[in-house]
Amino acid sequence: MKLLLADDQSIILDGLEALLEHNEEVQVVGRASNGREAVERSMELKPDVVLMDISMPEMDGIEATKALLACSEGTRVLVLSMYDHHDMVHEIMEAGASGYVLKNVGKEELCRALRMVADGQQYFTKEVEVALEMDMRAKENSGETGYQALTKREKQVVELVCMERTTQEIATVLFLSPQTIDTHRKNIMHKLSLRNTAGLVKYAKERGWC
Repeated sequence: MKLLLADDQSIILDGLEALLEHNEEVQVVGRASNGREAVERSMELKPDVVLMDISMPEMDGIEATKALLACSEGTRVLVLSMYDHHDMVHEIMEAGASGYVLKNVGKEELCRALRMVADGQQYFTKEVEVALEMDMRAKENSGETGYQALTKREKQVVELVCMERTTQEIATVLFLSPQTIDTHRKNIMHKLSLRNTAGLVKYAKERGWC
């Protein structure tokens, strides 16, 4: 299995290489420190699997996954992230990733996940399965169906909230009314299952938006 590692932290890349160096099934063919580089190296190296972080500069792991799967035929993506928020999991799977594991995963489970993804299967670590199941139950209880990603406008509002802009200031920047901004904020909090602005800022930082 030819494996490309993509993470913006060198210590994580070094640790993964050390963890996998004695695994005869895996050959680490390259590494990337941002999403754009992950796409470029995938086009160049044609790996079987890319082990992809989500929060990276220049292009996050979700956008990088979409881009590299469109141009590197036969490559599959396994996400390795610190975060198990259901929104991230839904979005990365819609982008075409084949699995999602957390960075606290053990060596055995990581290798099993890599094998399954390389063989064309999907793999989710237990915590991710639980997060998805809880989200599904919450939506069933509220009568909702399907996953709703944030719109481009909603992401702009989140970015401005992270810049500590008030509702009035956000309205001025986006040429919208304060009432419309309040509606956007309510929709954002509902979609992400968040309760307050602190949670929203934390989520945005995890995504690399601020």
